[in-house]
Amino acid sequence: MVNINEINQEAKIEYPTNWEYKVIVDKDCDINNICKEVLNDKEFKLEKSNSSSSGKYESYLISTNVNDEKERLDIFAKFKEKAKFVL
Repeated sequence: MVNINEINQEAKIEYPTNWEYKVIVDKDCDINNICKEVLNDKEFKLEKSNSSSSGKYESYLISTNVNDEKERLDIFAKFKEKAKFVL
């Protein structure tokens, strides 16, 4: 039997770790520039993931090393300011 309390607990992430963000932007956005603005001098890997059926949006997987939860969430918030969606 599954214990409900175990299911509701947050996942434990061991830091530092490599983290992926899925970022969806307008087709005409310069994703490289957005990554440089958000990540400053951090190394990152950028991979195109998909295009919308209308061709209006593009999604990318961006991976970088994060040192702690605060840094992971700060990067997420910065991407959210510049993109349509961030997952």
